[in-house]
Amino acid sequence: MMNQAVGRLPVLPKPLALPLGLVPDRLHSTLMGRILNHVFAGSISDGELDFLEGRTICIRVSDAGITYGLHLHNGRFTAAPGAQADLSIEGAAYDYMLLVSDREDADTLFFQRRLSMGGSTELGVHLKNFLAGVDMDTLPLPAQLRPALDRCIGLYERFA
Repeated sequence: MMNQAVGRLPVLPKPLALPLGLVPDRLHSTLMGRILNHVFAGSISDGELDFLEGRTICIRVSDAGITYGLHLHNGRFTAAPGAQADLSIEGAAYDYMLLVSDREDADTLFFQRRLSMGGSTELGVHLKNFLAGVDMDTLPLPAQLRPALDRCIGLYERFA
């Protein structure tokens, strides 16, 4: 786990955020849905994500201007941009990178108010508990993803 010193946290530079914000939310959401369907295929087929069935989640990356609207329907994540969210999560790109890389846990980021949640607290707790139990080494991810993410975080901390 990484302890971020008190002070200014890295923020996605506007020249990088601008082009990301120009891409329609539907395209962002569709791509994210496909990625999640691949990465969590085993968990979906095992019923571990049944608590999300028929529910809509909105994930907002505040400094990138991106909003992912996702709905789990018939065991598949599908794009649902602009839909009424049962659960919404918002944070900066850096905080999501720390979460995905396992450098920070969700509880720390929520307690430090770097990630915020709205909507169904029960759904948020289920999702947090599911993610906390995921062993990143068992997911079908490219072997170079973790080292690449670590390099990105290092660059982000130096230059953002």
